[in-house]
Amino acid sequence: MTSGPTAGSNPFATKFIRPGAIPYQFPPGISVESLTTQLKAQHWRGSIIGPHGSGKSSLIAALIPTLEAQARVIVRQQLHGGQRALDWQSLNWRNWNERTLVIVDGYEQLSFWQRLLLRARCLQRGAGLLVTAHQPVSLPAIFTTQPTFELALRIVQQLLPDSDDQITPADVAEAYAAQRGDLREMLLSLYDVFRQRS
Repeated sequence: MTSGPTAGSNPFATKFIRPGAIPYQFPPGISVESLTTQLKAQHWRGSIIGPHGSGKSSLIAALIPTLEAQARVIVRQQLHGGQRALDWQSLNWRNWNERTLVIVDGYEQLSFWQRLLLRARCLQRGAGLLVTAHQPVSLPAIFTTQPTFELALRIVQQLLPDSDDQITPADVAEAYAAQRGDLREMLLSLYDVFRQRS
């Protein structure tokens, strides 16, 4: 985990808001342990569903240490910009086995045939499969990310030093509304607001 913002630094810089840089904000009754237990009960097959910028990648980052503690060997691929196929060579799929957990972030971008091939190879090798997607997919959902203004405010308060009042709740509300609940884009937009006032 990245150390937090220091005096004089912009708390909304990418290094402070990237997935895994700040603790994931779980709703009451949900934890890393409860989601890991659920995924294990589903034979290490599941999905995390939610809109763009709602924290799916951050949740994956939060889960990985506990999954590795469960003796899972993590093979992860994050898809970007309409990437329709997996990089099978980097995934080293022939070495997958029953301890492997394949994580594909952005699963909905894959073509139908790539999804089919991925599921078939996981089944063939006995590997688990955890994916993130914007809409429900053919794997059981273990969690649905749901951004709210209250969550956005908690994240911003966590990033700001206690004595810093350059970003107000009204600023957060305006950025949250402008970005239509996309928490990632909201934080990026607050970078510019903070910089202008510094």
